[in-house]
Amino acid sequence: MYRNGRRLRGLERNLLAALLVLFLCVEWGPLSDERARWGIASGNPFVKEVALTFDDGPRDRGMPELLAALRRLDVPGTFFLVGKFAERYGPITKSIAAEGHEIENHSYTHPQLTTLWVEKIMREAERCNEVMNNLAIRTPRFLRPPGGGFNLKIFYALRRMKMRMGLWSVNTADYTGRPAHKIIADVLRGVRPGSIVLMHSGVPATVEALPAIVSELRARGYRFVTVQDLWNGGAI
Repeated sequence: MYRNGRRLRGLERNLLAALLVLFLCVEWGPLSDERARWGIASGNPFVKEVALTFDDGPRDRGMPELLAALRRLDVPGTFFLVGKFAERYGPITKSIAAEGHEIENHSYTHPQLTTLWVEKIMREAERCNEVMNNLAIRTPRFLRPPGGGFNLKIFYALRRMKMRMGLWSVNTADYTGRPAHKIIADVLRGVRPGSIVLMHSGVPATVEALPAIVSELRARGYRFVTVQDLWNGGAI
């Protein structure tokens, strides 16, 4: 009896999984197509391009140093900004755009989006977009959920807003207070063609690590681009 019950529960789980796949295929098309259409975690695996991304800004400290480092290195960054901070530090937000960097959406208040209903997810993204519009910055095309967590509700919200999810393939964990040499080692070990590197705004060790990262990756033949560039190049 116990074995039969366990077998039945296994069949139920398989049936639920099959129904979920069927729902997604009917609603959005094949899962591989849906991933390519609605989100990006890396770019073309055959092209030596890499995108450096910076979350959680703008900050009242550390931003001039970060922007100066990127300017010296002639590297474009993709900044996933929190709307309430972008609003509070409007001049800094404008300076990021003026330097030619890409600005994208990291929600308005930085909540755990997976816990919210679709309408609230959309409102978080919309409020951040509104801040950028009020600052005369183009409307973000990508949303990066705080913490990188996502579910069907977030995909559905993005679909309704005609936005895309922007994730990453290399996490530096620089927000934990790691020293620059460990950030450098992790990036150089983890980067592959098409990689998207997760860093954070206002972290001194990240600014310290950038010259070595850029120098070594360029020596390996990499070109630095934005997340939008990776998407335009045929993201997978």
